Amino acid sequence: MGLVVHESSAKPISSEIIDAFREIPVSDIGHIQQFGFMDTGIRPTWRNVRMVGPAFTVRIPSMNSGVSREVVKRAKPGDVLVIDRGGDTEISCWGGVVALLAKVKGIEGLVADGAVNDVLEFEALEWPVFSRTVSALLGRPLGLEAEINTTVSCGGVAVSPGDLICADDDGVLVIRPWEVEELLRACQERFGHVPDIRQWIRDGKDLREYPNARQFFSEES
Repeated sequence: MGLVVHESSAKPISSEIIDAFREIPVSDIGHIQQFGFMDTGIRPTWRNVRMVGPAFTVRIPSMNSGVSREVVKRAKPGDVLVIDRGGDTEISCWGGVVALLAKVKGIEGLVADGAVNDVLEFEALEWPVFSRTVSALLGRPLGLEAEINTTVSCGGVAVSPGDLICADDDGVLVIRPWEVEELLRACQERFGHVPDIRQWIRDGKDLREYPNARQFFSEES
């Protein structure tokens, strides 16, 4: 197959919207949005992590490890790398050296539906990596064989170039570019003008008096 690079026609998402989504926990969005969440097998390799940015999509054959540096070369600062391994969860596609290269370039992080290695290095770099598995079994440098800037499958979700990836310890969400403004507005309307609920509870206040308390109680309560 060789290296196939498609032209992305995705409309860029503004930095203002990306920064706004950095302030919203993924599970808060889960109160509003029902679709686009990757399955729970895609987990962060270290804790207390947050990652938001446009998807840079890659499909890599399972044995090949020779294309990772080319991926870093072609991705832009702020991108989230999204890798489809075609179902392979045993052979690692990403390790500490290419993570360092990506970090230095300013790439936001990685989501791999497959295996990664050198997870302690990811944490030391404070570079977000989400994957399905961790494996010490490495691929081989088989040349530049991959497909870049195409719709891929990751965590049971179709991901296209330019989709917004929002990820933290609770999970990974894929948002289509044409959905971001409306979803951001809905999140801000629901959560942006209410007191912190945990502080409300610490202060001994009645949860029934909390703004938007209806989300915690059934109509019969």
